[in-house]
Amino acid sequence: MKIKIAVRLVLSLLPAIAGGGCATHALWTKADLDNCNIPAGKVNLRLFTTHSDSEVVVVYDEYSERHDSTRTRAYLLRENESRIEQRHPPMFVKTNSFTDLRPVPIFLSTNGGPIVSSQPVYAVFSTNSQSFTLSSDGKVTGPYELPVYDDGKGKAERLALTPLAATADLTIVGGILGYYFVVYASSFGGR
Repeated sequence: MKIKIAVRLVLSLLPAIAGGGCATHALWTKADLDNCNIPAGKVNLRLFTTHSDSEVVVVYDEYSERHDSTRTRAYLLRENESRIEQRHPPMFVKTNSFTDLRPVPIFLSTNGGPIVSSQPVYAVFSTNSQSFTLSSDGKVTGPYELPVYDDGKGKAERLALTPLAATADLTIVGGILGYYFVVYASSFGGR
């Protein structure tokens, strides 16, 4: 009788012990708390060069899944290139912190031939892939993707909820242990 109870106890606790707890495991593996920031449906892309043409300021409208809202964002292209490729948020800037910004003409890509402009610097925006290429004095660079990134707040929420989930897991394990303790104690009390 003691062996049966011990085996039942171990088997019933095994999923909670091996899985790290049902509530805690679900909290950290489900993507319900993750939300992305993506280019808005109407991205309203604007590009500017700095006075030395060494940097391009990208201004666009971003959609936040978490807040279900759109806001205008700006970042320095070259400074944030690797962050955007790694799907991290760029280091955003305020456009009024720059002086002498010159607008870069933007053409929409078409299925026709290549776009040629007499402008020394211009961009071609692809609405299909939310990216653009830059042409400066005949040299084309890019494509440069607009930022798509997890807003990172899901991790903070998970950290805040972990103590509650762990408490729930411990309560379940304690309930199972209490049940088997009562069954075990009653099996000896009846003799």
